[in-house]
Amino acid sequence: MILRWGLLLLGCFIFLFPAQGETANIRIGIDNNPPLTRVNQQGEAEGLFPDLFMQVAKAENWSIEYVPCQWQQCLESLATGDIDILPAIAYTKERANLFHFADEVITSSWGQIYQQRNNNVSSVLELAGKKVAVLKQDIYLIGEQGLFQISENFNIEIDYVKVDSYQDAFTLLNNGAVDAAMVGRFYGLKNAQKFDLLPAPIMIKPIQVRPAFAATIPQQYKIDFDQLLHKWKQSTNSVYYQLLDKWLGVKNPALLPRWFTTSLSSLVGMFALLLFITFWTRKQVKIKTRELSRQQQHYQIFFEESQSIMLLVDPETAEIVDANPAACKFYQYRREQLQNMKMWQINQIGEAEVKNRLAAAIKLDQQQFERVHTRADGTKVPVEVYRSPIHTRDRTLLYSIIHDISKRKRAEQELEERNNFLQSVIDGVSDPMMVISLDYQILQLNKSARQQQSIPVEHGQLACYQLSHGLQIPCNGNDYPCPLLEIKETKLPVTVIRHHETDQGKRILELCASPLFDANGELYAIIEVVRDITERLQIEELLNENEKRLHHLAHHDSLTDLPNRLLFDDRLKQALSKARRSGRQVALFFLDLDHLKIINDNLGHDYGDLLLIDIAKRLRKCVREGDTVARMGGDEFLVLLEEVESVEMIAAMAERICNSLSHELVKGEFRQEISASIGISIYPEDAKNEQEMMKNADLAMYRVKSSGKANYQFYSAPQGRFLFD
Repeated sequence: MILRWGLLLLGCFIFLFPAQGETANIRIGIDNNPPLTRVNQQGEAEGLFPDLFMQVAKAENWSIEYVPCQWQQCLESLATGDIDILPAIAYTKERANLFHFADEVITSSWGQIYQQRNNNVSSVLELAGKKVAVLKQDIYLIGEQGLFQISENFNIEIDYVKVDSYQDAFTLLNNGAVDAAMVGRFYGLKNAQKFDLLPAPIMIKPIQVRPAFAATIPQQYKIDFDQLLHKWKQSTNSVYYQLLDKWLGVKNPALLPRWFTTSLSSLVGMFALLLFITFWTRKQVKIKTRELSRQQQHYQIFFEESQSIMLLVDPETAEIVDANPAACKFYQYRREQLQNMKMWQINQIGEAEVKNRLAAAIKLDQQQFERVHTRADGTKVPVEVYRSPIHTRDRTLLYSIIHDISKRKRAEQELEERNNFLQSVIDGVSDPMMVISLDYQILQLNKSARQQQSIPVEHGQLACYQLSHGLQIPCNGNDYPCPLLEIKETKLPVTVIRHHETDQGKRILELCASPLFDANGELYAIIEVVRDITERLQIEELLNENEKRLHHLAHHDSLTDLPNRLLFDDRLKQALSKARRSGRQVALFFLDLDHLKIINDNLGHDYGDLLLIDIAKRLRKCVREGDTVARMGGDEFLVLLEEVESVEMIAAMAERICNSLSHELVKGEFRQEISASIGISIYPEDAKNEQEMMKNADLAMYRVKSSGKANYQFYSAPQGRFLFD
């Protein structure tokens, strides 16, 4: 009976949970992006992500099928569901609308511009007009603050050569087919030396690299992946950190500021723990001193079985009185060997210094310091020592707990090298650059900024407003607009213009500020780049003035400064267009100066030029403000009358011009009457376009010349008759 009930329950359990043992078949897209992903010559997938998903498959009972594809093809296949997972993909809001991104970040990266060794590209401005190889649909190209947006912000044009892989980009650059190439930093670090290429001091915004799951597969796969990776991240000995070290050579995938904070917190925690152990040890030593006979067993457990390195030292002789097994293992000596040694034999500071320090240590409750100790094989190891005096019945000894800090020192050295690398990158930027926290404190300065402000490399904490303006409060107002406040509100880059009074006079500065986000996408600082644009604006202003001057020269007569034929044709065309809309008339005067040749023959061409200048002035005074007077060349002038209301008005203007120009020129014994012959055509009665207007006015002028000069004549009257005055 019991057996039947048990079988029945087992059958129900199998019926209710049939899928727990099934193997899920997962298709993962693999593009050529080493060291993250690639397909080797044997057709096998390898890299950080294939290894990581192989471990996930073992843990989650997945069956993985790797699908090789080019990057653009990978994106399209993920969108259509032809693949289930694209592992090495940067997170963006746009892509998050198409795919299900894992919540856990695998690592962070940024775009890096590379160049050949003989090139010297030092800023993004120097990419103007150059050929740059870029990966199609690369996030460093099309993403927010990608190279597209950066080039637009700086108003520069880059000749983009789009390729299917980072390898193709480096190949083109190595062959000289392009001037530069943009790749992800991991690919660049692993392959730049192979292609004999160097990084330029141009980096594109860091991004988070997370796997993306197709919308067509259940979200449970993403949930299982996030839970497993979150679990691995909790242990520094997990396969996750092992794979990061194997493929990327890093222990922690986070961005530098978060890594630094985590490391610092760990060191502080370690210090607190060791300090607690020191105080606790000191207390125990005192108790053991007072009750040694009753607590010998406790001493043996604590001293003999402790994994911490422990030494008892006589401060008067510097002899090692005793060492626990952990100390023997660390220093590679037998216990009796250590008990016959002096401290200066393992301490690098020397005999005299050891004696002085030991003598002083008796008067102190406890000490904590770092030293370099030597092992039996000659290896020098950095150690941290926590030391306190203990009092026995007949003498005082120094009790030391020693910790091997070589791993910590290596981590600090790696951190320092990384800081130095980042500092060298920003020092390569010629413009002053600062990284400013949200509370206005300067986190980082490049060399140009330090030199401009005369700041030493080692400087105390400074606020940006103290450094740039000598103020005690943050900038505000129109004189000193604060980009940090605007970026806090918009999370977008901003450019402001500032005016500064300096020893060189008034300078105009362009300040470009960009947001800096942490691994979680939270704003924690901004990057400011300052550029003096005073000379550039002056040059632009000079060019504008020159352009205006050249434009004026191209459209005006050099002798009389009247509009020339080119400008007059344009105004005539506009006047006729306006007249067609308004139904008004337009009149054109073709004017030829009488007797100019006699003036030139008797008084010379210079005097003739003076006469032409005088005629131009007289004509300007005769016409209305909206009318146009132009010189055709030689002794021919043109007058354009717009908004004409009647033939009588035109005749009155012709009378005025004839009277103004008619006068006697007297130069010594030379006398000559000056006058003009004027032909007039009217739109629309006489002509329908500009060419007919000019032709008919010219014909009317020649009729005046033939009939005695010094007069004006219409091409035709409204009734079709020629008019003479």
